[in-house]
Amino acid sequence: MERRSQAGASPTSEELIALIRRRAENLFGTQQLYCSEAVLYVLNQGLRGGLPPAMAVRLASGFTDGIGGAGCVCGAVSGGLMALGLFLGRDGLNAQSSKRVRAKSKEIHDAFRTRFGSACCRILTKRVRNDHKAMMEQCTHRTGETVEIVARLILEARPDLLHQADWDFLAAQDSKIRARFKRLLSVVIGISTK
Repeated sequence: MERRSQAGASPTSEELIALIRRRAENLFGTQQLYCSEAVLYVLNQGLRGGLPPAMAVRLASGFTDGIGGAGCVCGAVSGGLMALGLFLGRDGLNAQSSKRVRAKSKEIHDAFRTRFGSACCRILTKRVRNDHKAMMEQCTHRTGETVEIVARLILEARPDLLHQADWDFLAAQDSKIRARFKRLLSVVIGISTK
């Protein structure tokens, strides 16, 4: 289903990228998902990558907080690399066909590192590690920046995804109260409410 922009024309990739960023920042900022999870989950759902939503979260869950709290590669970057592989990765066992995704992976890493000075979670969060509010603000922003970088690269390589995007999913936003209620509900009755 192709969505129309407010002016009635077909939507642009920049409109889609802005929605992707906003949705990822919302899911991270309301503490429903961590950085790596938010990036992979939103790109998978928003661009219809085909992974079941719970599987996307599970795949990305070990990469949060710089690979499980180790402070290594920023989780948002890791989530972005998984999403890149989902949409641009190679099929089969032909190692030569991995050149495109490898080049784009380096491009994501280099863009992030240029923008923030490092891709290492430990270095990026050093000044805010003991201030939860400041860390959440910083990491929400970096999650948004990263998903934007990745979405742009994916859409440049696969412009067909613009017309199959799940615009309704991407436009959804949760307040912090609604997010808390959804988390509580999922714990109490054991269902996913994303």
